[in-house]
Amino acid sequence: MANSKNKALTLDQRIEKDLNELNTIGEIQDAILLNGLIGAKPGQTSFATKALPGYYAGDRNAKTVMVMLNPGEDVGRANGNLMADIQKRSMKNAGDIANYHKWCINYGHIDKFRQDNFDLKQAFFLNKWIGTGISLPVGLDENSDKQTKLDAKEIVLTQKLSMDMIPYASSSFSNFTKGKVSLIFPFVETLFEEIFSHDDRYVIFCAGIFETVFKEYDNVHPGSIKFLRKERKLIPDSKISGSCSIISITYKGKTIRALIANTFSSKALPNAFKKMEQYGEFCYNEYIKQP
Repeated sequence: MANSKNKALTLDQRIEKDLNELNTIGEIQDAILLNGLIGAKPGQTSFATKALPGYYAGDRNAKTVMVMLNPGEDVGRANGNLMADIQKRSMKNAGDIANYHKWCINYGHIDKFRQDNFDLKQAFFLNKWIGTGISLPVGLDENSDKQTKLDAKEIVLTQKLSMDMIPYASSSFSNFTKGKVSLIFPFVETLFEEIFSHDDRYVIFCAGIFETVFKEYDNVHPGSIKFLRKERKLIPDSKISGSCSIISITYKGKTIRALIANTFSSKALPNAFKKMEQYGEFCYNEYIKQP
């Protein structure tokens, strides 16, 4: 249920607003408003305000949606990279919306030669899921050769929709400042606008901090988020307890089921592809169970 006072912005509307501000006045106003939401280094804002936002990557019509927190980059470095990022994306200027979208949609292809464990672990997390619409390499496992892993990374980035709840860079994102969580509700509603634009999707929120966000959101909009159950399982051959929460989200009269992969961002799992696959399989089995 969107804020009745301020109509929720769609993803396209929010991107256009941010890029126009960046191009005309040199700073994104919504990024400025988030200052103080999380801790920041001395002399920096909580999030980059003078950098291109990172809203999404991949196929906006995809069957599978994975939602992360925000792009991880030092605020000062991100703010200082605007011109280089504009050139890298073949944008005419910061307001070049068409080429911004082209970069987001094709990012997986553009980046296909670069190894990146964070992107690759998304493929392993989804490797045992059925009906994702993602055609990962047959036989993909942690011992696959470099090219197979690069192919898996390219495929998972292009054949699903990846979104960031907050599109502005920060070097870390752990806890919210008390009383500030409501600042991100407009961004949550933009996520919902995009997620609910297509039916019958897998929707996965990839950090335990989404529990905090959704509990606070439901306090303001009662009945919008229901926590159906929370499950834990010890990941084989490890001391890591994998956790996931099954929730339902009601927005503008429609209800979907979604999963919070609480352990996805665990620092114990960055390169442990087999364990990430096992954790993903556990999450899938919990997702498809009836409440």
